[in-house]
Amino acid sequence: MKTTIAIADDHKIFVEGIRSVLKEVDWLNWKGEAFTAKEAVRLYKEKQPDVFLLDYYFPDGTGLNVATEILESNPAATIIILSMENDTDLVYQCRQVGIKGYIIKNLSSEELLTAIQETIQGNSVFMWDYEPVVNKQPLENNISKREIEIVGLISKGLTSQEIAETLHLSTYTVNTHRRNILRKLELKNTAMMVQYARSRNW
Repeated sequence: MKTTIAIADDHKIFVEGIRSVLKEVDWLNWKGEAFTAKEAVRLYKEKQPDVFLLDYYFPDGTGLNVATEILESNPAATIIILSMENDTDLVYQCRQVGIKGYIIKNLSSEELLTAIQETIQGNSVFMWDYEPVVNKQPLENNISKREIEIVGLISKGLTSQEIAETLHLSTYTVNTHRRNILRKLELKNTAMMVQYARSRNW
């Protein structure tokens, strides 16, 4: 049986891109889209999708409010928040109300599909840790041995897929580590990460 899916986001071009990708997936059944918070609630109630992709910011409300309303009537709803905000408070609030995922909008289609599959299987998918970092000095103290290992492989020019194969991880996990590393080291991109790693002989 196919998994039904719908999306609510106020950026129509973004919705069109997601729709074109997901409609090509043979195990998914597209149920529709909405562009406001009010429409999002109505869409979910009418279509009851197995997975609901939900933007965080709408002109008339927030995805958190929409999700809360949906989950009050259907606690088992599988909702994934789409956001560009790395905000630990937002992520924490999403977890608290029962949202199953919080992912960034600029992830690849492969990563999106992996996130959807994870939630279908009953797992939660959060791109960022929701617990604030208490001790930020030095920054390296926040980096795990696994993350240092990944940084070292990145600095050698390996792709996420190659790193995943080397370390026996999923590509999704490697990409999540990459984003967490950038956040923890307060760096903006991979080039800065490589420079940082080489300066410390990682």
